Amino acid sequence: MSLPTIEEPRLETDLEALSTLVDAYRVFYECPSDLPAARHFVRQRLEHADSRFFVARTATGTLVGFAHLLSSLDTLSLRPIGILEDIYVAEIYRKAGIGGTLLDAASAYARERGYARLTLATAHQNREAQRLYLAHGYVPDQRFRSFNLFFESGA
Repeated sequence: MSLPTIEEPRLETDLEALSTLVDAYRVFYECPSDLPAARHFVRQRLEHADSRFFVARTATGTLVGFAHLLSSLDTLSLRPIGILEDIYVAEIYRKAGIGGTLLDAASAYARERGYARLTLATAHQNREAQRLYLAHGYVPDQRFRSFNLFFESGA
């Protein structure tokens, strides 16, 4: 199988397929399936352009994975940074290099825009993803410890 092309999705043609992948990603992390909410979320992101999606598209046009990149600012470096909020490849397409290709696309986007770094997080038990990130030059944070404040409707 040849690697899919990586591109930004088109609202008018990719909303349903990308929403289905986002819903599957949420289920992977043990959230209940909610395709209408995923569709609304994706539509809002694409319409408002407040983040970037990169999708992996096969030669037949099927979307098989995505990366979701948020932009932020880093006061210490005085530069923009990227938060790779999500990366997901449909299970039957895993171990084919697609995740790495999505990481490379996000990295190229960030470098072209002068970002100081990309940051990501994954579940402690997601060893497969951790191996992928290490293989692509990501290093575990030794300087900062992350904390979260969850609100009632948050996950």
